Amino acid sequence: MLKIPEQVIQDGKNFRGKIEELNKGILEPERFKPQRVSMGIYEQRDRGTYMTRTRIPSGVVTLKQLEKVSELAKVYGHGFVHLTTRQDIQFHKVTLEDTANLIEGLLEVGIVTRGTGGNTARNVACSPLAGVARDEVFDVTPFGLVTTEYILKDPTSLNLPRKFKIAFSNSPEDTGNATIADLGFVAKFQNGEIGFEVYGGGGFGAGSRVSLKLEDFIPATEVLYHVQAMKELFENEGDRRNKNKARLRFVVYRLGEEAFKVKYQELVQKVKSEKSLNLFFKIEKPSNQIGEAATTLHPLLYQQRQEGKYSVYVHPENGNLSVEDLDQVIEFIAGLGYEPSIRLTTMQGLYVRDLDLSDAEKLLDLITKFTSKFNIDNSVACAGAATCQLGLGLSQNLLTAIIKRFSEASEDIKGQLPRIFISGCPNSCGQHYKGAIGFYGRVKRVNDGLVPMYSILFGGTVGVGKAVLGTEYGAIPAKKIPEFLYQLAQLKRKANITDFVKFINQETATINNLIESFATIEPKAEALELYSDFGTEEEFSLRGRGPGECSAGVLDVIQLDISNAQSSLNDFEKTKESKKLYNASISAARALLILKGIDTINDRLIFQEFVKHFVDTGYVKQNIKNLFEQLLNFKLGGLDSLENHIADVKYLVAKVIQMYESLDTKLGITLTKEHQGEETAASVKSNAESALNTVDLKGVKCPINFV
Repeated sequence: MLKIPEQVIQDGKNFRGKIEELNKGILEPERFKPQRVSMGIYEQRDRGTYMTRTRIPSGVVTLKQLEKVSELAKVYGHGFVHLTTRQDIQFHKVTLEDTANLIEGLLEVGIVTRGTGGNTARNVACSPLAGVARDEVFDVTPFGLVTTEYILKDPTSLNLPRKFKIAFSNSPEDTGNATIADLGFVAKFQNGEIGFEVYGGGGFGAGSRVSLKLEDFIPATEVLYHVQAMKELFENEGDRRNKNKARLRFVVYRLGEEAFKVKYQELVQKVKSEKSLNLFFKIEKPSNQIGEAATTLHPLLYQQRQEGKYSVYVHPENGNLSVEDLDQVIEFIAGLGYEPSIRLTTMQGLYVRDLDLSDAEKLLDLITKFTSKFNIDNSVACAGAATCQLGLGLSQNLLTAIIKRFSEASEDIKGQLPRIFISGCPNSCGQHYKGAIGFYGRVKRVNDGLVPMYSILFGGTVGVGKAVLGTEYGAIPAKKIPEFLYQLAQLKRKANITDFVKFINQETATINNLIESFATIEPKAEALELYSDFGTEEEFSLRGRGPGECSAGVLDVIQLDISNAQSSLNDFEKTKESKKLYNASISAARALLILKGIDTINDRLIFQEFVKHFVDTGYVKQNIKNLFEQLLNFKLGGLDSLENHIADVKYLVAKVIQMYESLDTKLGITLTKEHQGEETAASVKSNAESALNTVDLKGVKCPINFV
């Protein structure tokens, strides 16, 4: 099991106190937001409830943990949990106060939420059949878990330029998504040694791209050197000022592929010279010739490499699993005379593994009512506009409508299409770029109003030597997509081509004609249904849409303090209350301290740290120290008015704004210094003395000592 660092546990226990500070007005909502987001808590579209995301390391979850998840979902999650595309579990529509109850309850069984949101190293993904797959090179699970422990121990992993995703795959098929990750490892066996191919700089969303191949082979013992090196590269080169271009892949675009590789290799060597991070696991390369070839008894049944053992795939529609269905699975497992392993997948499902065949068949019967054997029914859809503030389309409702359209189709038709990946907006939380069929939500304005649309992509895939983004073919109104897919399935059956991508490539003209025929947007008088989304009769609008919270971080906090400082100054001009000048000074002095890892409400400490980091270093004039003394004197009642210090307060606010505006992409201050700071002067003196051969001439009579 994962060993959780004590600080991470304390962060979870302390979160209730943060909520109390917020409710008492001690902590501003804007300052609270990055703290809750880094705990995996996102405000939902209704602005009154929250999603809480767990960290299930590499998808490894125990029966005891699932029992606790079910228990908590009944009380705080309205009887449902959501399985994600990063092997996590989410609770939706949770009140803010209950998020603390959830976090504390999860800690009881060793589940944390720290680092599952915000600018952090996210859950380390892993092939869900690692350890049992017949085609695997070796079991990569231990490497995923030790990497999770490593990043949780490092507090800097929770304050990166943007989210950072690591993945491990047990074979070139890449079921862990390593070839589209910020940093990915694919198991490899070379010259009698186990190791990994290494990939990096990939990812979906703005600027989507597949990963670069960075290493053809590294020994398995060296994984953490590469984890640390890539993290440092991200910290050094990631653009912290522009959250829209802060992901690691934008560093690849800015530097170029070759320069990116060179910097990466330099950092790997640097880390090796500074740290000892070697891993030692007793892992053997399994034989790929185990027993007979895998037999296909059922589409959801997987024959393992262990003799006589099987895995069963469970996939609730849209990844939304009711506690009633979850409890049935839990009770089934608990009733066995042995304990199978359980793994969450990157496809919004889970595997129950290491089952005897007879038990596997019983589980298949049990899950029939909420898991289908057809790929199209087991498609992936993000949360979309139902809860996500960035969502455009009701993506899960779309998938439900697609499933309904195919529900009465023949098995031949239902089996024609592969799994579909649907995102409610271009941000690709539904991973539309990696699907043989992908959709992402968009909006089109016509004379009669706004129409919810989806762009269509074909041909995406992951894997060593074959990873490619899907190609966009056009856009169709949301309400027409289920019928479009049905006719696409009929075309494929008629063409008699088994492989879907081959079908797309050979029948491109026919498919383009089909898309064009569905792309038409009729006037509202002829097709009123086009102007609303699935699951609602309301006319489509962007009401409720707002900024996403994934990147909530230091800039939000700095901007809050600067805004408060300016507001207090404006208030002073109207009221002439000295308290306003004091408030302006506190807000200004605190604004940039978060860059130094300091976020406090202690006024004296704020002034002390500001002097240390910005006055003594030369960015701010020395007499601001006197201002701070007078401010504290005023607070303690020793000074009646601050009107004689208006100029200094205005200078302080203006100087902080100038320093903020000078921040570079690493959030370093580039503003010219006003004076040689004490630290700098001491350093210069020390360097000068060390560079000279000195002789003590004290006591020598003139004129010699004049020298």
